[in-house]
Amino acid sequence: MRVNCRRVAFLILVSYFVISCYTGFLLIQRRRALATYENQRIQALTEVSDDTGNPGRQGEQLQYRHQYPRILWNLEDDQGLVAMGNHTKPEFVVEIWGKAAISLYLWQHIFDADLGPRMGGVWSYGTKRFQNIEFRYRTGPGVTPSKVPKDTQNLVLSLNVRDFTKIDTAKAWLDALAGFPQLKNVAVLLLGNEQCDNEWIKSYLAVNNGSVKFVFVVYDSPDVDNNIFYQWPLGVATYRNFPKVKSAFIPTSIQRKHMCNYMGTIYVNSSRQALLDLLSTPEMKDRCYVKVRHEWLPEESEHSRDNYLKVLAHSDLTLNPVGMNPECYRIYEALSYGSIPVIEDVLTPGNCGNSSGFSVSAPHRLLKSEKAPVIFIKDWQKELPTILDKEAKMTLEQKSKRRKDVLLWYENFKAKMRKRFVSVIQEKFFGVHPFV
Repeated sequence: MRVNCRRVAFLILVSYFVISCYTGFLLIQRRRALATYENQRIQALTEVSDDTGNPGRQGEQLQYRHQYPRILWNLEDDQGLVAMGNHTKPEFVVEIWGKAAISLYLWQHIFDADLGPRMGGVWSYGTKRFQNIEFRYRTGPGVTPSKVPKDTQNLVLSLNVRDFTKIDTAKAWLDALAGFPQLKNVAVLLLGNEQCDNEWIKSYLAVNNGSVKFVFVVYDSPDVDNNIFYQWPLGVATYRNFPKVKSAFIPTSIQRKHMCNYMGTIYVNSSRQALLDLLSTPEMKDRCYVKVRHEWLPEESEHSRDNYLKVLAHSDLTLNPVGMNPECYRIYEALSYGSIPVIEDVLTPGNCGNSSGFSVSAPHRLLKSEKAPVIFIKDWQKELPTILDKEAKMTLEQKSKRRKDVLLWYENFKAKMRKRFVSVIQEKFFGVHPFV
């Protein structure tokens, strides 16, 4: 009887193991299928079409595909060592808790890391290793102070305080960290206020007897000093499901349909309205694709998103007038598709401005310091017609080279932001000098 019980227990254990492996296999296959579908769908948006709107010949498509060599830099794990079985335990573990969509830009676009559902989709989870640090990312509605690991020692907390109504929630998260007894190091990745009014967080800084050692902050905050405050790019609108675009899928040697585009929300008595008026004149109305709305919407339908992506992929220039802040998602989204951002270089009302951390002037300090391949403009009425006249004289060969340069610059920009992020963590959390 005892032998039979042991046999039954053994069969149950084996069955459980087989079912678990099979379930894991199905999850991996589903994730790969979804990724393949997304890449194919995005690639289809960039396909060359003839005058009838029909896709061009397959061979014609393939000749326009390009593949940049992988950008290598010394933070990446040596995949050869991993393949040989050298699975060394990381020296440090850093948790990243995403309570702002800006963290998805960090994880998926800057870290180029994967993300999978947990607890039936209540939260998403992923890991990424850089030399001796393992980053563990958690995001979603299930990420609450009562559900995250209580034994966390090193933490990057992503918060959204783009408007003042969200400050209380951000404070509640920072106050809750007192309930984590093993916590040693805290940093904040902050989607800051569009007027750069982030005074509230200073009472939480370690220099003021708080727990936060440093802050990565979006927008041209005058607090940026590259010691406690570091500037971070706004990135793409991940909250609207803007995809991770692979540069190899972007055709660079075709004649794009639109010389320029402007897609956005129009505010009364703004430069956006002035730009729309200019693009509506008889001399300009046929030069740019224009699609605007007069009320901001936080969500996009799949149809409207795909139309937006297709226009970006088929535009030589993407126009970026200022909104509530000079920096907007459209800048980075255009760069993803090799479309040159034409950016209004004017400060908006508020506290944003110059800082000791940059030698270049605001706005767009980060783009200027990294010599972004963009066109800065002060006055749409005076400067845009000349820019478009010059654009009309460019050859396809010149445009093709420019697109390749833009795509390569953006890949390097993301790599540089990744290196900066990890280096600051190394130095501020663990006393290790930044990688060179």
